Amino acid sequence: MGAILLALVCCTLPPLRAQQPAARKESPILLLHDWYEKSPVSTPAFIRENREFLDALPFNGIAIYLRSPDHSLNVTPSILSDKMMGYTEIAEVLAPLKGVAFRRLTENFAAVVGGRPPDFMDDWSAPIVNFAHLARAARQAGLKGIYFDNETYYAPWADYPKGVRHPEKSLAEYQEQARLRGREVMRAMVAAYPEITVILLHGPYVSEPRAPAPLFPQLQSSNELHGPFFAGFVEGAGDRARVVDGGELYHLRTEEQFERSYAWRKKTLPSGEVDCAFLPAALRPTWADRVSVGFGVYDRPFKGNPMTPDVLETTLSRALRRSDRYVWLYVEGPTFLKRSEEGGAPAEWVEAVRRAKAEVAKGG
Repeated sequence: MGAILLALVCCTLPPLRAQQPAARKESPILLLHDWYEKSPVSTPAFIRENREFLDALPFNGIAIYLRSPDHSLNVTPSILSDKMMGYTEIAEVLAPLKGVAFRRLTENFAAVVGGRPPDFMDDWSAPIVNFAHLARAARQAGLKGIYFDNETYYAPWADYPKGVRHPEKSLAEYQEQARLRGREVMRAMVAAYPEITVILLHGPYVSEPRAPAPLFPQLQSSNELHGPFFAGFVEGAGDRARVVDGGELYHLRTEEQFERSYAWRKKTLPSGEVDCAFLPAALRPTWADRVSVGFGVYDRPFKGNPMTPDVLETTLSRALRRSDRYVWLYVEGPTFLKRSEEGGAPAEWVEAVRRAKAEVAKGG
């Protein structure tokens, strides 16, 4: 490792978080994830230019797509890669947000998507430094942390053995190495931003063969290394940072489904009943206290489940009530970033979100 990497990760870090008494539930936070193959995109420059309109929407924050106005620098897909990015260029992309005051949008996050990282067994200097630089830049820009869409979009980096460079190594060896990489990444971010919140959209359930169907998608055979990578983030968080299991489980609709999903991810996964291969014994007793459970909601029909404004309202309200803190709305339909009269999300969809937030706020 180079001197810059050693400076980031070889520092005195706070001890792992000890188990604490149950705390009062925090007010839920609703984030907007809205940039799928469309215009506009929630870049820092766009948010600054449209601050007044965006700040009136019924969201607490936005997942910010990190791209320069001239498209010359695209940070969001470049963090998890083998190319080292400088702090200055990342900070320049976020610069439009410095000093911008929001009334409602106070929980904003820098977005990262699963790129083309090195193999877990190879040199991870670049992604570790990139995440550390991004954490520092996010802190300077007043963001709450990093919103990590950890799906393997560009390369099958979490698929063992199909996606690895050293298939002669065992699954157990790769699981241990993935945990190490997650731990190194998180420790580097914590060194730059001790109170950072990191939301990983896919939680470790995607790697656990005992995750029950149909409550969880049965994708474990191609995502064996997501879970241990996530576990490494938890190990590296210390006692001030927060790691969120984002819960990209778009089929959930009923209160029972949300409750069962929450309970399994919070309590059953780290239990002896499951005996999860990638959760070390030392991590299991404190898992429920150290992992915040969230939910993702999708604005389109999903696997036979309908989506209308009424369904969106009830689904969001159930997700917000059951989550520990964070819920995010993923938009592939008409964008919430434009006014309804300009081709944005119809007013009934915006009002559905507003009603869900209001219902939960008044205890409904």
